[in-house]
Amino acid sequence: MNILGGKLKGRKLANCKTGSIRPAMALVRKSIFDTLQDFVVGINVLDLCAGTGVLGIEALSRGADKLTLIDADKDSIRLIFKNLDLCKVKATVISGSLPKALNRSRIKSEKYDLIFLDPPYGQEQFIEEVLKVIALNDLLNKNGMISIEHEAKCKFSIPEQFTFYKTKKYGNTMITFLRYNAN
Repeated sequence: MNILGGKLKGRKLANCKTGSIRPAMALVRKSIFDTLQDFVVGINVLDLCAGTGVLGIEALSRGADKLTLIDADKDSIRLIFKNLDLCKVKATVISGSLPKALNRSRIKSEKYDLIFLDPPYGQEQFIEEVLKVIALNDLLNKNGMISIEHEAKCKFSIPEQFTFYKTKKYGNTMITFLRYNAN
């Protein structure tokens, strides 16, 4: 698994040895960042269900200023720290389950421009719960965006604070982009 673009392009990351971690495929990551383009430059990123940390690290490589990664799996947390060290980049790493971890004062005190959500497949209700907590805690800046990787057959409702921006499908994988409707 390599970083695909930016200042860390080509950097090899440590990969997972367990079946519980599903890193975003290179084709899917490329598509996400092709959609985001220069949006990532200078922004604050929150990577939820971070797994290997590859999405967040890719954002840093492409110019994001700040990154926070959250995952509940201890193996994932170790892997994230290893990959941050391999890339010689800094980020805040939080071990905790979602959506509960989004209620921590450390998270609620920040505003994010981009949130990655890449939960295990088959988690429609989980996605809905996380989106509700993001909206309730007002975690996104004006014009902020959420990128959700999910099974193509997964259908979920979104809170009124968000609108669909774009979807892309790759086999069984779909990426749904939401925009924040700031008042």
